[in-house]
Amino acid sequence: MRIGIVWTILVFGTSLGLFACGAEEPPPSSTTTSGSGGSGGGEPKLPPARCGELCDHVSQIKCFVWPSCAKDCADYLRADEACESAFETLLGCWADQKADFTCLPTQVVPPAGCKAEEDAFRACAQGQTRSDTAACTGQSGTNASDACTSSTFCAGVGELRTSCTRLGDGTWQCTCRSDVSLLGTCTEPTGKCDNLEGCCAAFFF
Repeated sequence: MRIGIVWTILVFGTSLGLFACGAEEPPPSSTTTSGSGGSGGGEPKLPPARCGELCDHVSQIKCFVWPSCAKDCADYLRADEACESAFETLLGCWADQKADFTCLPTQVVPPAGCKAEEDAFRACAQGQTRSDTAACTGQSGTNASDACTSSTFCAGVGELRTSCTRLGDGTWQCTCRSDVSLLGTCTEPTGKCDNLEGCCAAFFF
């Protein structure tokens, strides 16, 4: 299990230290450095080759809602080593379609054309992205006709956050975070920002 990361957000905002797009905060750094080793330690390694390309775009579009792009990317979104290949495939799709990688005030919205790669990464990462969610208490959030958020505090872990927005086709695009770090993005048929039952639960527990 990766625990130290150099990308400090897509599957995708409250008093959680997230910034709205277009805010006056400085853009995230696109500098990438070596990530930590796997769950057993190991030698530091270079981040995935296309992290810089994607994070440069995130910086250029002033997507301050994902301030930890470089750190998250270098850490493979905290996925287990077995999911590194799935993440690199997803990253390649994001980078290839970065013009469609956008930002909303509470979340990032990855390219719709990468849904299959997102689903594959989510399936691999399920149950592997969190090291300790035993001491989690309740959840709070907001719910509207086209957007919702949810936050759960976990002792020793911090805040687990779900942010979802309804897309034009009626599906909901969700961003799943631990504090400001992106764990992944996902889609679901209804707006269910539920950290235990929504699509982000795969990255949380």
